[in-house]
Amino acid sequence: MLDAICNYDPDNPKTYSIFEFKILAASELDKLRHFLICPVCQQKAYFRKASIDGRQACFGSRYHKIDCAEFNPSVRKEEEEKQMLEVEKVLLESDSLVIDFSAPLVKAKKTPEKISMSHKTSPDKVINTQPEEVKDVAKSEPKVSKQGLKKLLISLLRGSSLADSDLWIYTSEKHKWRAKNLFVNIKNAQPTDNGAPRMYWGTLSHADKSLNWLNPAENSSVALPIAKYRDDFLSRFDIKKAVDLEGAGFILFGKCVLSKDKKRRFIHLWGNDLQYLYLLKN
Repeated sequence: MLDAICNYDPDNPKTYSIFEFKILAASELDKLRHFLICPVCQQKAYFRKASIDGRQACFGSRYHKIDCAEFNPSVRKEEEEKQMLEVEKVLLESDSLVIDFSAPLVKAKKTPEKISMSHKTSPDKVINTQPEEVKDVAKSEPKVSKQGLKKLLISLLRGSSLADSDLWIYTSEKHKWRAKNLFVNIKNAQPTDNGAPRMYWGTLSHADKSLNWLNPAENSSVALPIAKYRDDFLSRFDIKKAVDLEGAGFILFGKCVLSKDKKRRFIHLWGNDLQYLYLLKN
């Protein structure tokens, strides 16, 4: 995208070219970057700075509508459409869905008898069920599907109905949620009455220079502190510098808490365990 609309002043939105925006003062840029939208489909957009490896500064969006002219045909677009349709099929045909938190990270072939989520910081063992789309053996047997965080994130970013669905979602053997009560876009993050975790998702605007904080694009009053697992996070997702995080999609199972002054909200990863977080870089 060479242009983006800035709604910092909703009564007087301004369209910036990438050439105008990238030369703004750092303080002005950081203030305005949370209010960018695509000029065609009006969906949330981000700004990414130029990097030393040769990538030019640009606008982009993880939320482009499928028919948006700015969402150019590409292998990524086709793959994301395919994954969104797969999730929509699950919503239509399955009785429940198990989140396989290890799916994006485990390369080895999994056994078909059980989904394993065992980890020293896991809240519970996962429900034992058949993976992927289960064939109906008997009419009375419920149909259960399994999906990893990457596919769920892509479907949410691409506008699937997952976030509004009544489908039962298992995050462990003992814990199940209606999808509409589990998946929360980061702009709507609020502490729960009983401190229960949620699956928060969205896109990143930028990170601080020390790479200890991640700042979502959707709401500047929400932040993701990662200092407790920073080194593992950077290694796991091959992050070399802050610019690598700009515009990335993310989903994590975590808890929302208020800052001491009650002006900001922090999302803490469940158990500081990276199996509960997935990052979709650009």
